[in-house]
Amino acid sequence: MKPEDFLSILHTPSKSKTPTFRMGTIPSDYVSGRPTIKFDGETSASTRTYPYLSSYSPSANDRVLIALVGHGGVILGKIL
Repeated sequence: MKPEDFLSILHTPSKSKTPTFRMGTIPSDYVSGRPTIKFDGETSASTRTYPYLSSYSPSANDRVLIALVGHGGVILGKIL
């Protein structure tokens, strides 16, 4: 995906009321690979795994910001 494509997704008004970003936590049992996410307000972690930006290295218990794009999402990074 080209940077301008990503930016157009962020700036294109959505016809649905689905949020563009979500926050969550990487479960404490995470070891490696694409992590699952326990989204805020949910009681269990997702069954789906999520890709992440190369500038971020996921760790167990990290609080993260996820950009929802297409039928999935991308972890943008850790929230400090």
